[in-house]
Amino acid sequence: MNTETGLLQMKNILEHSAVQNLLQNAAAPDPTITNWLSRLSLLGDVPFQNLVADERLLPQNALRFFYIDPSWICALLDGALSIGTNTTLEEKVNSILAHSVRDKAMIGANKLRANALGIAHAMNAADPAPFTLVAGMLLRSQLVSGFPGLKIIPTYAAGQQQVPLRYETIGDGLLLVIFPAIPVSIKIQQPPQGLRFGFSDAGGSYKIKLRNITGDDTGGQVVRDGKPVEGNITATQLFRTDASADKKYVLNVETLKAAVQQSLVNAGAYPTPATPITPAQFAMQIVSTPDEANFTNPQL
Repeated sequence: MNTETGLLQMKNILEHSAVQNLLQNAAAPDPTITNWLSRLSLLGDVPFQNLVADERLLPQNALRFFYIDPSWICALLDGALSIGTNTTLEEKVNSILAHSVRDKAMIGANKLRANALGIAHAMNAADPAPFTLVAGMLLRSQLVSGFPGLKIIPTYAAGQQQVPLRYETIGDGLLLVIFPAIPVSIKIQQPPQGLRFGFSDAGGSYKIKLRNITGDDTGGQVVRDGKPVEGNITATQLFRTDASADKKYVLNVETLKAAVQQSLVNAGAYPTPATPITPAQFAMQIVSTPDEANFTNPQL
């Protein structure tokens, strides 16, 4: 039997579904290869110009949400798997094994970041079906470099919260995040270490975000007519006037407490104005939480 006849017989054998199933079940690529393909499926090592065709699509201080086309990812992995394919027989074997290898790569991609963070994969959620449509976001802002611990908190259908599949700074002030499903909403939050006591400077006076001190929404921001209510504190109410020049920013706690209480009364959020505000209620009013921004998917 000559070489040509042998190759033809091999191709005929590979046409049988039982042989193809056997090859797929036996295919166990090296973990190094699977991990590389998993990262590639999350757009790892893909040049940025292939992700954003024109820089004007992502100007400074811009946030962009996007979908990932699974067909594009399939083509990307197929291109990677075709490396070293020199003959039609090798091409045939690759085409049989490609589906199984791609599935393993996509399932592995779903676990890469969770494993790196040392947490249970996606809060013990089942592996997603390979090549389901996923989404992501690109943030180009000084927030990225200014707050290395910037938190991206997605919420999915039924209130699920899963860690993003990828969260990586890919350039100066440029953050790429890829989610395991299409989020219903996304919260972008400053790092939690930004929690502090403080006020917002309003140019000669100071603002605080008033919080409810009673009811089921205790601690939640006071809202009137759909808008958050802020308290106004003057400089004389905030600082002691008897302090020396080098201590002129010493807080006047008594006048500050009275001003905070009066702001709550004016907002209709203090049910017993004759009773002095407690230390706990006072602390709750002047705590300054990290800033956050919320985005909702209008199509879901």
